[in-house]
Amino acid sequence: MSQKIALVTGGSRGLGKNIALKLGQKGLDVIITYHSKKEDALQVVEEIQKAGSKAAALNLDMGDIRSFSAFLSRLQS
Repeated sequence: MSQKIALVTGGSRGLGKNIALKLGQKGLDVIITYHSKKEDALQVVEEIQKAGSKAAALNLDMGDIRSFSAFLSRLQS
């Protein structure tokens, strides 16, 4: 059986952060995106990892469609 991985955009703060933390607590591995608050994103990743799930934070500017292909490449690696 494969492990489920959740992708949460805007996971470094607010509603996205809360969703990411809850998913991590439920045992899902989580990838969050952030635009400019890298340190906040890394704190969320650390909290998810403390709960026993895997987590990573990737930079993504949702307002710049040209950044999507680079994001997809990072996501797949």
